[in-house]
Formats: sequence, C-alpha cells, structure tokens
Amino acid sequence: MSAPSLSPARGLLAGLLLVATSTALAAPPPWDFKDGDRVVFVGDTFIEREQRYGYVETALTLANADKHVTFRNLGWSGDTVRGLSRAGFDPPEAGFRELVKQVTDSKPTVLVVGYGMAESFDGEAGLPRFVEGYNAFLDAVAPLKARLVLLSPLPHEKMPAPLPDPEAHNRDLKLYSEAIRSIAQARGTAFIDLFDAVARHREGRGSLGAGKGAIVPGSPTYDTDNGIHLTAGGYARLAKLPEMGLTSSASLEAAFAGTPLPAKFEQAGPAPGKIAPLGRGGLGSVGGVIRLTGLEPGRYTLKADGETIATRTAAEWAAGVTCTFHPEAGRVEALTKAVVAKNLLFFYRWRPQNITYLFGFRKHEQGQNSVEIPQFDPLVDAKEKEIAELRKPASHTYELIRETEAAR
Repeated sequence: MSAPSLSPARGLLAGLLLVATSTALAAPPPWDFKDGDRVVFVGDTFIEREQRYGYVETALTLANADKHVTFRNLGWSGDTVRGLSRAGFDPPEAGFRELVKQVTDSKPTVLVVGYGMAESFDGEAGLPRFVEGYNAFLDAVAPLKARLVLLSPLPHEKMPAPLPDPEAHNRDLKLYSEAIRSIAQARGTAFIDLFDAVARHREGRGSLGAGKGAIVPGSPTYDTDNGIHLTAGGYARLAKLPEMGLTSSASLEAAFAGTPLPAKFEQAGPAPGKIAPLGRGGLGSVGGVIRLTGLEPGRYTLKADGETIATRTAAEWAAGVTCTFHPEAGRVEALTKAVVAKNLLFFYRWRPQNITYLFGFRKHEQGQNSVEIPQFDPLVDAKEKEIAELRKPASHTYELIRETEAAR
C-alpha cells in the first residue's frame, strides 16, 4: 500500500517540523529581559490594538520592575509578514521595505512578532507563501541581532449569529500557528502558543475569564468584538493567563509564621496575591488569592495600609480567600494609563495621520510641517520617566488582627 499523499502546505509543514526536530537549539524563555532592553512589538491588528489598552505591556513592565525596559509598538491593522498594509499608495513590495525600515529605526534588542491572522484567511493553500514571507522578514532584520519572541495568532472565538462559525477558520489558524512554532524551533527562538493557550481557557471557562454557561452577546465575558479582535477585557484576561507567565505572586505564610497577633510587617509589593491588570474595559484593579495557615480558630481581619482587605475565619484563610482589593491597585492603574499615553504619543511620532502630506507624494503641499514630528520625542521620553517611577514597587504595611481585638 502506498503512503498517503500530503498536500503541498501540509508537506511543507511536515518538512519544517522534521528540520526543527533534528537541528533546533533549545528555545530561550520568551520574556528574558535585560536591563536597558528596547522591546519592539510588530504585527497585525492584535499587536496594534494592544497599544490602545496597554495590559500586556503593563504586565511585562511589572514583571521586570527591577530593569529599565522600554517598549515600542509598530503594529498595523490587517498587516502581513510582507508589510502589505504599510505600502500606502506605493506598490505592495514597498510595504516590505517600509516594514523592515520601521523595525530597524526602532533599534530593538527584543523583537516580538505577531503575524498570521490576516494570512490565515488564505487557508491551507496560502501557508507556503506565509512561511516564505515570515522567514524573509526574519532574515531581513537578522542584522539587528535582536532576540526574537514569535507569537502564534489567536483562535477565532465562537460568537452568536450572524457572525460565522469559526470551526473551519480555526483549523487553518492551527496550521499557521504550527508553522510559526516550526520556524521558531528551527531558529532557536522563543515561541508563545497563544492559539492553544487561549483555546484551552475558552473551552474550560466559556471565555478567557468567564464561567461556563450562557454568555450574553456584548457582555465583557467575550474576549473579542467580532471573533478575532480582542476587546480591552480580552487583552486584560490574556495578560494574566499562566501561559503568558506575566503574573507574579507571593505568600504571606512566611511573614506571619510564629508572629504573635495582631501582626504587623512591611513588605515591598506586589505581595500578597497576584498582580495583573484586570477589569472590564477600564484601566484595572488587581487581586488574587491569599492563604494564611497555622492560625488559631477565630475570625481575622487582614488590612493593608490601614484599609481592610477581608475578614474571614481561620479555616477560610487556610483554604484561600479571593481578594479584589490590593494596595498596589492605584499604582498599577496609573502605570497602565502612562503606558497607554506613551503609546499614543509614539504612534503620532512614527505614523502621523497625515503622513501622505508630510512624507508621501503630496509632501510638496504640507511637507514643511514634518519638522514638528520629532517634537514628539521629548514627550515620549517624559512618559518613559513617569513609567520608570511607577514601575517601582512600593512598601506597604499589612496587619492581621483578631476580630475581637479589632473591635476593642
């Protein structure tokens, strides 16, 4: 019996997997940042929209609070690895040159690449061209010697009619995700499988952050507004997925071990609990699960800077208490706002809305105004200084008090 034949696209993918298995280096961790790193995001709508909400960047900043790391977002909606959206009024091949130039001008030491959604609509037949274009792009920016983090596209979220059933599209998205994984393995670069991570959490919870059961159309439990483009809530929930590795946690057990009550101590946060931007389209609150063990029977109030976090029994604290208040909430919210403001200023710097009149074929009309564009640089720098201050963890005083003592 003859072996089953492979389609050209599946054959290409199988070949990539074979090469990756036999020659690849061990992939580095995705978010291994160094002091002084410049992290540049490049990609399609998924990347461009993140700058509007800033949740992933905020989480990365918090996770590297001891380092000076700056971020630049070069996302362009509907873009492809060939830079098609960046061509403007020029021939399509000009888009690729512009894509490479924009990345080069941003001087990345870490390059986060998020492509594949737009190309996935070409289906299995478009996979060879996608892989060729992806490698051409990585080869073109290789002289920068930036460390790479390759992201798979997200899965297509199932939403009510009249939006389409995403099953067939998700089969194609899976192919494109595996192709990116193979490219990463062959090049020994970091890869984050957002397709599988998000699909798994949606299957288990109804969406990234919701419980099972009926989901009301338009409610914040949906991650997207049309099945493929994340909302603010979708980005917020994505940032705290364990597969992203961006949340940080700490236990209070050691701090209270053997300490007479009421106990008071100072701890530079983000403890206790998990720090991650959350919320419904806003700029966030923070929270997490706090466990306190070894307490004598009774009811206890946990306070932070004099404000009550929760009052529970010893048994409830030992089992874990989900808390919605954290003293770092204000700082995280201010940090997120500063990130979003910085991203907007940088957007005006590299992609002004009247770019055709300033730098394009109509620059003879208003090109003299292009001298104003570099004036955004000091504004971006000022926001960077604000972010640098806000990323520093603050010191907070936590108190655990018996309810009877608190009532005296």
